[in-house]
Amino acid sequence: MNPWAEGMAVFGFGACVGSFLNVCILRWPLGLSIVRPSSRCPACGLKIPGSLNLPIIGYFFLRGRARCCGAHLDPRYPVTEGLTALLFTALWFLYPSQLFLVYAILASGLIVASGIDFDHLVIPDGLTLGGVVAGISLSYLLPELQDRADPTDAMIRSALSAAIGGGILYGLAKTASWLLQKEAMGTGDAKLLAALGAFLGWNSLPWILALSSLLGTTVGVAMLFQRKQKLGVKIPYGPYLALAALLWLLGGKSLLSKYLFNNSPLAALGS
Repeated sequence: MNPWAEGMAVFGFGACVGSFLNVCILRWPLGLSIVRPSSRCPACGLKIPGSLNLPIIGYFFLRGRARCCGAHLDPRYPVTEGLTALLFTALWFLYPSQLFLVYAILASGLIVASGIDFDHLVIPDGLTLGGVVAGISLSYLLPELQDRADPTDAMIRSALSAAIGGGILYGLAKTASWLLQKEAMGTGDAKLLAALGAFLGWNSLPWILALSSLLGTTVGVAMLFQRKQKLGVKIPYGPYLALAALLWLLGGKSLLSKYLFNNSPLAALGS
């Protein structure tokens, strides 16, 4: 098949997955089934016909309003669908088929975790602890995830990376909470970093921690200057961890390997 045709097919598949991720973001924190009932209008609860429930283009066809009751539709829906489609397409061209499937699963989980964290300032254990188990299990089944050939070696590396990632952020969170005399960071963020370590290995952790901290601080300061936020108000950190991890997959890993790990003492750490 022509590579561009493959890319378009993956883009369409990603958009459909993104539509399902919207359902997960909306229903999971409320304890509702993500399978049944089928898609409903978030305003009046009427069933959305399949002809109007088209990823991305459906929102624009309806001009951002529900056909049944005229309520405004959240623009997050096409954004999530489009983002998932673009991520899937990029991952398809960057990684072989087996790694693509694993990283597509990881990207989907990160999108759901970010959406829920933005809305509720919490990340469900099903995503974080489930991600740790999935990362370790998939590392055994696909040792290439950890740049290893032996399944047992890859699984051990994944488990250690999860422990290092979760332990570092948990320790930082507890230290900050002790210094500030109030909760500075939820344990869900530490569990999310543990899951990222399980999937991506310990080489990714310095990148993810540094970049997510930079992104979160930049956004927080910008919001303060725009007077959209007050000091002491909680800001979700999970989305910045997720973004840093996705940037690692989309080029950070190769960049770091090329300019930092090669011909440096850190090369031994990555082996």
